[in-house]
Amino acid sequence: MNKNLACNHCELRSGCRGVVFGEGNPDSPVLFVGEGPGQTEDDMGRPFVGRAGELLNQMLTEVGFRRENVYITNIVKCRPPGNRTPSPDEMERCLPWLRKQYAILKPRIMVLMGLAATCGILDKDMKMNRCRGRWFRRGDIQILPIYHPAAVLRNSDWREICVADLRLVKQVCDDS
Repeated sequence: MNKNLACNHCELRSGCRGVVFGEGNPDSPVLFVGEGPGQTEDDMGRPFVGRAGELLNQMLTEVGFRRENVYITNIVKCRPPGNRTPSPDEMERCLPWLRKQYAILKPRIMVLMGLAATCGILDKDMKMNRCRGRWFRRGDIQILPIYHPAAVLRNSDWREICVADLRLVKQVCDDS
């Protein structure tokens, strides 16, 4: 984490402790994208290390992934105040950073975790109940929206659905 990064793309940088770009294997075929860092992530400078991150780790392990073998980031790199969902404008202003990550990492699969990431990447009018578990293609990349692990924490009935979606990702990775 670079605590001194001066980013003026939006107002989020002024209210957070640091910038959380992402972590993982830069050679991974899979890029996981959430909405933005929470309090724990802002404090530690790492994505998905709070309760939602613990659940994500469990689900990844369950389907045969290891966290250190995938790459995890967020659509915005700075914590929104009060852990609120980033606004469409904030996501749009931070997209150049995500595009640079994508250009460097060159993943084959992008997993969009939650509605904010899905709307920010695919279409602002997306609804999770219509796109979750459906594959989309943009150029050379396959994209799969799934429930955000924080949403799964609030609705445990979604856990098996989310695991099934992650199995789809694992299968595509193994088949290619």
